[in-house]
Amino acid sequence: MRKALVLVVALFVLVAGASIAFAHHGPENVVIKAAQKKQAPVPFSHGKHATKLVKSCDTCHHTQKGLTAESAEEKKVQKCSTCHLDPKAGVPSMREMSMTKNPFHIVCVDCHKAEKKGPTACTKCHVK
Repeated sequence: MRKALVLVVALFVLVAGASIAFAHHGPENVVIKAAQKKQAPVPFSHGKHATKLVKSCDTCHHTQKGLTAESAEEKKVQKCSTCHLDPKAGVPSMREMSMTKNPFHIVCVDCHKAEKKGPTACTKCHVK
């Protein structure tokens, strides 16, 4: 009986810890499918970027200035597609294929080039 209780408590702690980590950093992996009619979907390691590569959450979540991993739990964090899938005039669209018009191509590829890390060619992100 005692072993079962210890196991239940340990499992609870593990699940609670995982829930807190998820709430603070969002999903571990995301698949960006906006261009899948023209290009293969793009797997994106959100967890790796959120915890190791990007200094501030508002680097990508630019409409939520001051967003941090700690404040993400209490704020409603918007996905990129909220504004960039079918945007209003003047907002870059995720459906654009152009390297100078697609927000992912602009932000992600420019960062990868600046940091000299990460994919910059179409087929490196859009893996078929």
